[in-house]
Parts: sequence; structure tokens; C-alpha cells
Amino acid sequence: MPSTTTFEHGQVVVVNVPFTGQMGSKPRPALVVSVEAFHGKLPDVIVCPISSQPRLFGRPGPGDHPLAHWKAVGLRYPSTARLSNPLAVEKKLIKRVLGTLHPGDLAPVHQGLRQAFGL
Repeated sequence: MPSTTTFEHGQVVVVNVPFTGQMGSKPRPALVVSVEAFHGKLPDVIVCPISSQPRLFGRPGPGDHPLAHWKAVGLRYPSTARLSNPLAVEKKLIKRVLGTLHPGDLAPVHQGLRQAFGL
């Protein structure tokens, strides 16, 4: 049965993100990139991991979007949305919502998603 919990595009959530090679996972922040109209009746939501790796914040690569307002959303360290690594996660595995991304950070994320998916 699908979850009745709703998640909104632009929310930063805490979810178990799998390690490379699928050998375990760890609670990490992630950005909800799907919209409720898409995932509302599905058991999953599409997210992109958020990393606090300094190299990604200081020298972002393709698909990396440093967040200027990382503190306002409740993140502890300068962080980068990794649009190059989207994943579907079960809603029931989302531990909590930290907050909603600042509009100044959401605009470049939208642009990055359009580039990534050719929209």
C-alpha cells in the first residue's frame, strides 16, 4: 500500500543512501526532485543525494550544485546537491524532513535537472 505521507519537491529529507556497489547505506540528506503530482500515489519518491564533501562544494563537477543557503535548510556543513546521482527511495524509509531549499538554490537545481534530462 502506498504511503500517505506527502513529500514536496524541494524538500531536504534524511534517508538511507546506499553506498557505491550497494554494500550498505548510511543516513544522509537528500533533495526531493520529483513532484507530488508524480509520486503522490507511488510508494517511492525521487531524490538526489546531498554531499558535504569539501571538494564538491569548492570545485563542483557536472551535475553538482553547491547550496548557498545550506545553513537555512538545516545542514551542518557546506553542501552540494548531486543531480548526477538520482535515486528512487521508498517513502517509508525517509526518516525526517529537514526543511525546504531556498528559492535561490532551487533555481539552479531546476536548470541542472533540465540539462540532465534534456527538458
